[in-house]
Amino acid sequence: MTEQEIRVSATQDTIIDFLTAKAAAAWEEGQPYLLSFAGPDLASVGIDYREILDGEKLKPFVERTAGEGRYQFVKHPWQRAKLGIVPHGADFRFDSEEGEGAETREGRRGESHGGHVLMDFLAALSKLPPEDIDGVVIPTRVLVKLAGKR
Repeated sequence: MTEQEIRVSATQDTIIDFLTAKAAAAWEEGQPYLLSFAGPDLASVGIDYREILDGEKLKPFVERTAGEGRYQFVKHPWQRAKLGIVPHGADFRFDSEEGEGAETREGRRGESHGGHVLMDFLAALSKLPPEDIDGVVIPTRVLVKLAGKR
């Protein structure tokens, strides 16, 4: 199929076929096809996915169509922007760059974001005797970090 034919006949199935082929090619090297490459790669062959998807973003489209059995959508456990596509049936998980510490970091990040760490800290302080509490001085920047509001 020529680029002109692709431009004329591009459909959602064309995008799915394209992504399936890219995922298979990347998988031959043991890697997922990163979703961040999809937009530019589609444009390079003349496929305007924005027009074809009628306003739907590429990520939700890939998540929705991954269940059709042509490819799988994979997400990094804590790096939100690290998204990929692997062939259907492939067993792949992004390696955590920090090993097991990443799970701890993810947990801390989630707790900190909700202010749970700060609340736990304040609860621990409240158990101190009143004379000890009077002597506690905490810089505001520390409290802000504990609350996850950087």
